Amino acid sequence: MTRPYHRAMTPPEPVAPIDPPTWAALEAAAWAAWPALSEQAHAGWRLRTARGYTKRANSANAGPSAQPLDAQDLERIEAHYARHALPTIFRLTAPGPQPDLDAVLDRRGYERVDPSLVLWRPLQARAGASAASTLAWPDWLEAFQSISGKLGPGQATHLAMLQAIDGPCAPAVWPAQAPRCAGLAVLHQGWAGLFDVATAPDARRQGLARALCQQLLDWAAAQGAHHAYLQVVEANAAARALYAQLGFVTAYRYWYRVKTA
Repeated sequence: MTRPYHRAMTPPEPVAPIDPPTWAALEAAAWAAWPALSEQAHAGWRLRTARGYTKRANSANAGPSAQPLDAQDLERIEAHYARHALPTIFRLTAPGPQPDLDAVLDRRGYERVDPSLVLWRPLQARAGASAASTLAWPDWLEAFQSISGKLGPGQATHLAMLQAIDGPCAPAVWPAQAPRCAGLAVLHQGWAGLFDVATAPDARRQGLARALCQQLLDWAAAQGAHHAYLQVVEANAAARALYAQLGFVTAYRYWYRVKTA
C-alpha cells in the first residue's frame, strides 16, 4: 500500500544549515523510529522494504558513508526492489552525501516527488506539564484508523512496523475518552520523533492536534530527549503552520526519486 505522490515544487532553503554529524544522527533516529521490516546494505546505502507501506520504509537511503553509485550499482538496487515487487525509490536529502545523484536519477527516468521538510526544535522539561498517556499498539492503531480513515490490508504492515520499534514510545490520543486526534512519539538516543499525527475531519481547527503534540513533546522532554523532530510534506501548509506554532523550524529538506514505468 502506498500513499499518493505530490509532484515536486522548489523547496525552501533550511533556516540554518545542519552539520553532517547532526544530520547523520537525526537520520539514524528517524530510521529507528520508523523501522523497515527488512534492510539490505549496498555501498553505504540502506535499502529499506516494508511491503510497500510508505516511501520512507520502502526506499534507498544514504548513510553518512554512502559511496557514489555508478550504473551497475543502480541496476543492482533496481533488481533488489524488483525482487520485492516494489518500485525503486530513492530518498535524497539536502544537505546530504550525494548531491549529484538527483541529476543522475533524473536522466535515468526517475520522477521527483513529495518534496518534504525535516523540522526540529530543542526540548526542555516544563514545570507542571501534562505528558501524554499511552495506549497499547493494537488499541492505538484502531483509534488511528478510525480517526484518519486509513484502512485496508496495509494497516497490518503498519502494525508490524510499530511493533518493531526498539525504544521508548508514546502512542497517544486526544481527548482520552473520545479520541478525535492521534499521534505518537518515538525516542532514540535523545531524539524524539513525532509520527502519524492525524485529526478526524470534523474535529479539525479546534486545537486538538496542538494539544496532543504538546503532550507528546512534554513526554519526550520528561524522558530526557534533547530535541524533537518530524517530517512533513512541504505542500501541507496547515500542518506546517501548526508545527511553527509549536516552535519547529526547518533542519533540512528531502524528496523522493521514483522509477517510472
